[in-house]
Amino acid sequence: MKITGEIFSRMIISAANNLGNSKEEVDRLNVFPVPDGDTGKNMYLTMSGAANAVKENVDPDFKAVANKVASATLKSARGNSGVILSQLFRGLAKGIETFSELDGKALAAGLEKASATAYKAVMKPTEGTILTVARACAESAVEAAENTDDLATVARAALEGGKIALDKTPDMLPKLKEAGVVDAGGMGWICIFEGMLKVMETGVMVEYTAEETGVSAGPDMVLEEEEITFGYCTEFIIEKSDFKASVNEFRNTISPLGDCMLVIEDFDVVKVHIHTDNPGLVLQAALKIGSLINIKIDNMRQQHNNTIAAAQEKAPRKEFAIIAVSAGTGFSDIFKQLGVTDIIEGGQTMNPSAGDIADAVNKANADVVYVLPNNSNIILAAEQARDIVDCKIEIIPTKTVPQGISAVIAFNPESSAEDNVRNMKDSASYVQTGLVTYAVRDSEANGIVIKEGNIIGLSDKTIVTAGEDINEAVLNVCESIADEDTGVITLYYGSDVSEDDANALFSQLEEKYEDCDVILQYGGQPVYYYMVSAE
Repeated sequence: MKITGEIFSRMIISAANNLGNSKEEVDRLNVFPVPDGDTGKNMYLTMSGAANAVKENVDPDFKAVANKVASATLKSARGNSGVILSQLFRGLAKGIETFSELDGKALAAGLEKASATAYKAVMKPTEGTILTVARACAESAVEAAENTDDLATVARAALEGGKIALDKTPDMLPKLKEAGVVDAGGMGWICIFEGMLKVMETGVMVEYTAEETGVSAGPDMVLEEEEITFGYCTEFIIEKSDFKASVNEFRNTISPLGDCMLVIEDFDVVKVHIHTDNPGLVLQAALKIGSLINIKIDNMRQQHNNTIAAAQEKAPRKEFAIIAVSAGTGFSDIFKQLGVTDIIEGGQTMNPSAGDIADAVNKANADVVYVLPNNSNIILAAEQARDIVDCKIEIIPTKTVPQGISAVIAFNPESSAEDNVRNMKDSASYVQTGLVTYAVRDSEANGIVIKEGNIIGLSDKTIVTAGEDINEAVLNVCESIADEDTGVITLYYGSDVSEDDANALFSQLEEKYEDCDVILQYGGQPVYYYMVSAE
């Protein structure tokens, strides 16, 4: 089979669809049994950006398609796994650019360059991850290409080598072995490879079979549209009439319909925000809970082309701006009060892409833009945004929202960019953060036996407690992050916690830590009942 640009496009679409069909399975491989395992979703959204970029491709040159895929994944990359995936495709494009035909030897060279590029992009590469699996694919492909030029044969060898490496990932990372899973990112790369190989071997694409629409392309095929950034910003308030209706069930119903979702229950009303291509379905689901008011639906695709230009035309260019990633109305309000220029909605389960961050940076219209990712899974996407903006970005590598708040407080508009970066990083480094959420599956971590539904507490990505009581989990987390030098403990309560419950816990903390300043704040965050910081 000779691989043309059209066939290569079908390979990419097939890969995206195959990954999409398995994204929930990949998500479940998350090391921690918390409800924020989004590796599969992030990789799928990244691949969907590539699939949409080539779904109407008419360029016969496979190298042009590879470059288009590299560019698209750069912009659509979400989370660490998505960023690494984009680097793999960037390297693949570079590796095959000198070949006139995409045969076995070209694929081997491309995969070898892909692996090298991905390793180089990660500051501290860790074995037992997608990097290991991608390298094994490349090594197996190079070995096979020494004996044959046949593309499918080399690709099959690469896939088998990757699968062997994936099975060995728990032996390389103790956390994987403890959780009884293989690496999620590596599994995602295998799914992508399987999708491409099916086209190589049979000429037939993997079809998307998950609930939402997949990507299709090819002669006489109906093209379904799926955007990484969903088209309609939909906001409204539900005045509850059926108090027995489950807000969590509503949240789960609309979650697959878009991204940047916030569903915040506040006594007798529910505030809803989501980016979706199907606002009607969202509203229909909401009507099961109550009547709707303050409905606002904006067509973001229509606004996209003129928003940045209009903002730059009306406002003079600023010397600096600060952009923070935040999930939760309370946290967003805190950042705004501290002088943050713009908020990117996101965090756990909804990582913004490099393109989302770049759009916000360009919109800020400033000479220097300080970006606070506030999540370890967003830092790489923020770093990647440097390549697609026209101003200076300073990434403050904050891993939690409390670290981001501390960093903003340390900012001094009179200081130089270099001094601000140093001071903001230093301030963030003094903040210890604890998280309290629930377990989504049975597991064992750090010697703690965890049952599905348990309340679990984490400190620095380490599970430190599991049980039945939320308040007890918070107290245990505080013990793990506070020490004799701690002067301030701040408790941020989430969207699923009532103000009365938060105040009761606050009183317990005040009594226990009488030598510290204990502060209670509404974060409004999803997923986590409480975030607590010690500094």
